[in-house]
Amino acid sequence: MADPIAVLVEDDAEQAAVSREVLEEEGFRVRAFDALAPVLDYLQHPPELIDLFVLDRRLPVRLGDNASDELGDELLTQVNMDYPDACIIVFTGFASIDHVQQAVRGSVPLPEHEGVSVDRISVLQKHQSLDFRDRVRQLRGLLQSLEDIELVADGGSAMSEFHRRILRRLAHSYGAVSVTAYPLEGGMTDAAVWRCELRGPLGPVGTVVAKQGKRGKVAEVRLTELLPKAFVATGIATVTGLMAGTPLHVFQVAGDHPVPLMELLGTDPVRAVEVVRPLWQALGAISSQHTVQRVEEICAPLVHWATLAEVLEKHHVSVPAGSLTASTAIGVRHGDLHPGNVLSVNGQAVLIDFDSCAYAAGGLDPVTMLLSTLVHPDSPIRGAGWPDAARIEAVFDTPDFGAGHPCEAWFRGVHDWVSECCTSDRERWVLVLAYSGRQLQYGDVLGSPDVMERVLALARWAARKLTE
Repeated sequence: MADPIAVLVEDDAEQAAVSREVLEEEGFRVRAFDALAPVLDYLQHPPELIDLFVLDRRLPVRLGDNASDELGDELLTQVNMDYPDACIIVFTGFASIDHVQQAVRGSVPLPEHEGVSVDRISVLQKHQSLDFRDRVRQLRGLLQSLEDIELVADGGSAMSEFHRRILRRLAHSYGAVSVTAYPLEGGMTDAAVWRCELRGPLGPVGTVVAKQGKRGKVAEVRLTELLPKAFVATGIATVTGLMAGTPLHVFQVAGDHPVPLMELLGTDPVRAVEVVRPLWQALGAISSQHTVQRVEEICAPLVHWATLAEVLEKHHVSVPAGSLTASTAIGVRHGDLHPGNVLSVNGQAVLIDFDSCAYAAGGLDPVTMLLSTLVHPDSPIRGAGWPDAARIEAVFDTPDFGAGHPCEAWFRGVHDWVSECCTSDRERWVLVLAYSGRQLQYGDVLGSPDVMERVLALARWAARKLTE
């Protein structure tokens, strides 16, 4: 592992040199800045992991400008919000009680190291050099204890430093000294899923499924409380701390060898439909309120209408007025349902992700299940050159769409679910348009000509239906 990164922001050259020396002696790579503007530029595109911020409270916008406490407080507020699990040390000339209280408000300790909790935010006066060194050394010891954990990555593919940190952080939270991680295909490229076997000094600790959550995202709608327990992976914990603000959701799943639905779709699409159909029925049984909404409201859980129009106009797809109305049924929906969010456990479909739950249209989940099969990075169909634009234009949204394809049974099954859940044609069309437009913001779609053509064909089809 490369040495961890510390960001140092200090406009006093002498103080900056002293702080830098301490950080480097303790094994940190230092990214040093002398004012507010350059560090804000840097943080727009930072590396994956920043473990420590050392901030001067009194800063100028640029070196040579007048410095003020307000600018330092502005930086602290932003760092605290954007990096809610990094360690922060603030230097101030006069550590007032009010400032200390403001700095630590809402702060939680980092993981323990050698039985002692590491403070996430500390406020020091500049003469407290020994205290500064102690805090830096304590954090470096904690980071080393994570690195000491053995990680066995099964699957043969290279793993990023960020994912290695996540898995070691998981092991640390359970007192394990070794973790073997088996990737479960189907998670988005930035939201991986693993089956993890944890071992302690005296033997096995347990086996769990761990899914990378969305950075800074906390689900506000509790779908887990509305579905039968058989369809929901039992949540054990959410692990945070020293993971670039990313939560790690930990689930207990019955069965030793859960199979991602995405994998089953590629090997046995008929079985995939059989496994997931009871889950579809359970989702459809959740109480809904029939109503009429503007199409811009229906697509809001996927993308804002103004953003949708802006994105599609770049690709010469005209978006109709968002004030068009459509009949729909509003209820609690998963919000991001695709085969990568479902495991087959002993033949039972189990949901493992709830970050995007929302009150939304009844067609949202079946439409995202259908379209994600065509564009998801791990889908066995994504790179197959099917369907082309002509087929989408001719038979999309009919039972014949998948005719002749190896996954025909899957597409027929999902088409039936879409038909059952959509209250109106407009509801279905606007959800297809919104999902397609949202995909055009993702690098993996923009970087694949075949997928781009497919997504644009879907968007053009849906926009034409709406305008007709």
